[in-house]
Amino acid sequence: MTYYSILYRYILDLFVQDEIKNLNIYVAAAGGTLLSFFKHFKDYSIMRNNNIYKFSIPMPFYKEHLDKVISINKNIEKSKITSLYFSLPTNSSDFTGFEQDRFYWDFETDFEFWKPLIEYSLNNNFDFIYVLNSPVIYYEHYKKLPFMLEKLDKLLNNLRKTGINKVRVCNPQLMGHINKYYSDFELFISTSSEMKIIKEYTNLFSEFKNIKECVPSWDINKNFKLLKNLRKLFPQIKLELMVNEGCIPACSFRIIHNNYFNGNCPYYCYSDMFFIEKCSSKIDKNLAYYFTNTNIIYPWEIKEYSKIGISNFKLVGRNSEYFKTGEYIDYYNYYLKGIDNINYIKDIAIKYLNNHLHNNNINYKVSEIMYYLPDIKHFTKFGHLCSSICGTDCKYCYKCAEKIQKVLNKQEEKLRKKSLPICKCS
Repeated sequence: MTYYSILYRYILDLFVQDEIKNLNIYVAAAGGTLLSFFKHFKDYSIMRNNNIYKFSIPMPFYKEHLDKVISINKNIEKSKITSLYFSLPTNSSDFTGFEQDRFYWDFETDFEFWKPLIEYSLNNNFDFIYVLNSPVIYYEHYKKLPFMLEKLDKLLNNLRKTGINKVRVCNPQLMGHINKYYSDFELFISTSSEMKIIKEYTNLFSEFKNIKECVPSWDINKNFKLLKNLRKLFPQIKLELMVNEGCIPACSFRIIHNNYFNGNCPYYCYSDMFFIEKCSSKIDKNLAYYFTNTNIIYPWEIKEYSKIGISNFKLVGRNSEYFKTGEYIDYYNYYLKGIDNINYIKDIAIKYLNNHLHNNNINYKVSEIMYYLPDIKHFTKFGHLCSSICGTDCKYCYKCAEKIQKVLNKQEEKLRKKSLPICKCS
């Protein structure tokens, strides 16, 4: 290894960790070669914007909720809520936990009520992303396609008048329509189609040129090599990782489940009970395994992602029972503060960092579980191998689950003893 290559590696490490205080010193030390270095490693030059971790959150658009978020941003220095996403305000919170075709309802009814709240959020420096549609479209709707396109065009034109040109889209057909007829709109795509390899992303990004942001499948959250390569190949597209979506890891039924909620599975064939028995009950049956295998990104792990150029993250919560009341924002506050101060969240229930557990009666504290969870550094080294060696050549997460199970057993034993009747025998 040459002197300059050693110097490059050293400076790169410093840069990634935000420890370069004065670039001029290093330019003087390395001469003009440093400039070519940064050109060669330009994907590393977009690590973090002023050391800020940026989060998007769902927002049903009540003014008191907006004011609460504004207050949180004032009190946290390095983590900010910068984007809000949702659809119609007056009835959308009644549909939490379910994906719908967002443009199918009568937009005009809500527009006058909705517009000033959106303007209020824009004036307070929040981006607003309109969640346009679900991953799939009802088959029945294709029969009404001209009518649906008319509704869609009316919605997009109303959004444009309000100054909104960012839409969250999952359906490739809608991506194509917007890409062709609304080229001024920015596509913020969410890959509910479960894309997990680079070629799939390459094909999608090359097809639709106005994609500005991608929320990839959360099943690749711990695949650091894939994430790093996506940043390297597509530096112009922002990656936003879903951090608290706690769906069953590598669930065999996820796509079918999405289709069911969107009406594409015959009701005589599937029901809620099918998915409850096959998916959700697995959490209760093997909670320790769930803790170690879910792709949740915990607050203390966020900094590892900034080292590979990812500083945008998404907090979900529309299916939480706390969404309508606005209490869900308090749990986002815990998450954001926990990034730089782990002590702030040690005594809260760990379920508040996991959207899938919000509605469960699971009250284990963060401090009881966190030290037995898999170390994020394990995944920075081996995460790209998980899909092919988990449970065979590597049993790291299973061993972590065994340790957590011992903790859960002790807690259950304590609760059992507390519930025993007091013996009054003489």
